[in-house]
Amino acid sequence: MGTGLKAKSLRAVMKLSVGTAAGYGMKFVRRMILARLLAPSEIGVMAIVMGFSMAFEAFTEVGVRDSVIQNKKGAEAAYLNVTWWVQVVRGFFLFLLAILSAPWISSFYNKPELLSLLRVSFLAILFKGLVSPRAYVLEKEYRFGRSVMLNQGSAVLGATVTIILAFLIRNVWALVIGFVAEMALLCLVSFIFVPIVPRFKIDRQSLGELMKFARGMFGLPVLAFVGYQVPILVLGKVISDDELGFYSYATMLAYFPIMIYTKMVGPVLLPAFSKKQGDNAALCRGLLLVTRWTGVSGILLATYMACCSSELLYVIYKPEYAAMAIPFAVLCVQIIARTETAILAGVYLAVGRPHLHRRYSIARAVVIVGLIYPASVHFGALGAAGVVVVSNLFILFMQVLGCHRIIGLDFSRYVRCYVPGLVLALPIALTFDLLWLFEVDHFTWVIAIGSCVFIATLAISMFAVSRSEQNVQNHPEDRRLT
Repeated sequence: MGTGLKAKSLRAVMKLSVGTAAGYGMKFVRRMILARLLAPSEIGVMAIVMGFSMAFEAFTEVGVRDSVIQNKKGAEAAYLNVTWWVQVVRGFFLFLLAILSAPWISSFYNKPELLSLLRVSFLAILFKGLVSPRAYVLEKEYRFGRSVMLNQGSAVLGATVTIILAFLIRNVWALVIGFVAEMALLCLVSFIFVPIVPRFKIDRQSLGELMKFARGMFGLPVLAFVGYQVPILVLGKVISDDELGFYSYATMLAYFPIMIYTKMVGPVLLPAFSKKQGDNAALCRGLLLVTRWTGVSGILLATYMACCSSELLYVIYKPEYAAMAIPFAVLCVQIIARTETAILAGVYLAVGRPHLHRRYSIARAVVIVGLIYPASVHFGALGAAGVVVVSNLFILFMQVLGCHRIIGLDFSRYVRCYVPGLVLALPIALTFDLLWLFEVDHFTWVIAIGSCVFIATLAISMFAVSRSEQNVQNHPEDRRLT
């Protein structure tokens, strides 16, 4: 209860949790069903289609959502009108560029069937460009209930369309049509719930502020794309479609907790940090508080998923997907690396210095681009997973040092946020070691016992962190010790 920033943020997280659980839960079920209905090669081809769709989006992203949230005039009609026109013009030219590039992409992979798949999938670019920017105002004003209904509602409907089509046609077209349908539904729902009436008169001051923010954001989406999709696109050239299908779904499962976090907590952090602009001490306290919670939960979850990687892939998808158990276990390290880099990136955006995040993201992109091809050629999926994890740990370290320079973050206090999680992860790892020692290898027993230990350890750790925070609030003089 209350009207303070902390109370508003907690209520927002609760609303986002409910909506995200519904939306991403549906997507999770969709992947489970599709893995059983479609051949791995079909999923591998779709991974390439999705990769290039995201590539074109990334190369022209101007940060409209973040600019609306960060700018003090972001909710005004003049500013929203400018952002809508920028989205529309960008989407139209991006669509034309993508259509013209489709034949080259198809010939590069020597897959003629890619041509028509790509052309249809690129329609999603047009629909996304038409989405009402007033949807971003909902996040700016902490009206996350309606934001969840809009975003996750369209995701649930899109997932439903995909599943129905998969039962009917049983090929990659079900995935492509479902992808386009989700973007079309998002566009439609945005104009139903948060409509905008476009005007031809452009406010030059708003346009100038948007372009200034866009210059600071320039390159960030591209660099994020390198981290997420370049490994898939490179592997699509050096391994079979079946292996690519296995790897892409294993990657999605490893990224699933990251996506949940991004949708549940990420939207709250940017406006919360933005309200503390100019108060570096408050920003540091907020950053350390969030890191303590995510550090414990992220490390425990990553440990659990890595230890029973084979069993999870076997149960969630099909037995064949267990072939990616080792790359999947390696990718689980990203659960902590990705969530923490997202938190630190929120600080840079909140203080209006996105170029700093871009600087570190460039370093990560250089590592990935330089190593991904030889690693994929020599070690296949495992090599690609290793390069991705190393690059993300590298950028996390650089971002922490950057926050030390910008807001005075104490490096030793930040590192100590992870110690409880590392200590509490030991019982989970020890449990799986004992299961292996006593030759308990049936997937039901492994998952059941491991899950019980994970849940118990997580509950104890959350209670301990909560008590620690209460002690700090009750005894401010001990803050420096935590």
